[in-house]
Amino acid sequence: MKNKLISDTTQKWTDERVGTEQQSCYIRKTWMLSAKSILKLPKIMTCIRFFDERESQELYKLIKKRNVFARHSWENNFYLQRIEDLANTTVIEIFRPGNPRDMNYEAQKIADLIEKLAILSSTLIMSRKMIQRKLAISSHRRSVFDITIGPKFWSLKSKSMPEQDVQGITIDERFCSRFESCGFPQLAFICLTCNDIADHVMSAINWLFESRQEPILSASIVKTSIALESLLISNESEPLAKSLSERTAFILSSDPDIRNKVSQIVKTFYDARSGVVHGSRKKLKKLTPGLVEGMDRLIVLLCLIIASNSNKWNSIESLIKWFEGQRWGAPASDIHIPFSNTYLLNAINLCNKEVAIDMNKSSNSST
Repeated sequence: MKNKLISDTTQKWTDERVGTEQQSCYIRKTWMLSAKSILKLPKIMTCIRFFDERESQELYKLIKKRNVFARHSWENNFYLQRIEDLANTTVIEIFRPGNPRDMNYEAQKIADLIEKLAILSSTLIMSRKMIQRKLAISSHRRSVFDITIGPKFWSLKSKSMPEQDVQGITIDERFCSRFESCGFPQLAFICLTCNDIADHVMSAINWLFESRQEPILSASIVKTSIALESLLISNESEPLAKSLSERTAFILSSDPDIRNKVSQIVKTFYDARSGVVHGSRKKLKKLTPGLVEGMDRLIVLLCLIIASNSNKWNSIESLIKWFEGQRWGAPASDIHIPFSNTYLLNAINLCNKEVAIDMNKSSNSST
């Protein structure tokens, strides 16, 4: 019954893209994702879906029938075997005009982006540890076996840690609904445009993707901080903690109380980062999984808001100009927020305890 549902869904997607035979099709298996539903991005003719055995066999027969080299050249058995290898896997499928040689690089770039965004969209509801568990990522990466032999062979000690099975992030109807409603399709579209702000957003996504896969907390905070800096900093001489705390707060909310909380989170985060980079034990105590987790989520939300307001901010300079206006004027009320405010509040709550301590210190020192 399950396979029939998948086949029916696949057929529906096939019917929706009638006319694509004149375009090249790029298909890539992904080990990171497990599709139970189709995640469609029609604007860029891309989807993530399950490629069942029936479709694999049909494609095999079609290529063998229509491609003369596949019928007569033994070398093309390689490609037919690859078609069979797609059976019962999750794939990223992309359509583009032109022959494979012309579109292949662009398609690979899109596939990389969509895979990263699918993983990062899970950041809003799934912890770093949970994502790494589903992707079978750990500090030892592969299976480990060791043995210790004591003096004169009188004692032995051994341990083994088998390599975990990859489950992949599940793409179901709820995943697709959240992906759409939070604005990830627009984020994908903006990343593929050729402008300055797209470069900043893409750099942030790449670094955050690396951070989410990093099992060592002290290394992940460095990668997350680079993601935030890549997104909102234009000048290397800027004071990072001050500039980033203000800019993150300005973008994420127009509410003064929430802005204050977000600003304190970023300052605490950069204190913890300083503890890691410069070896300050006092600041290193502020480093917690919740603090990094909360910042990861805030960066995802920042990217979504910037993408949803690309008509206002098409360059880092226009964004910086908007920040200056926020510093000296009333909070902006015309910024489109594509996601529910619950996601922002959840991210803030992950850092609440650490931030509350710092806020109390700040208020005591000011009085």
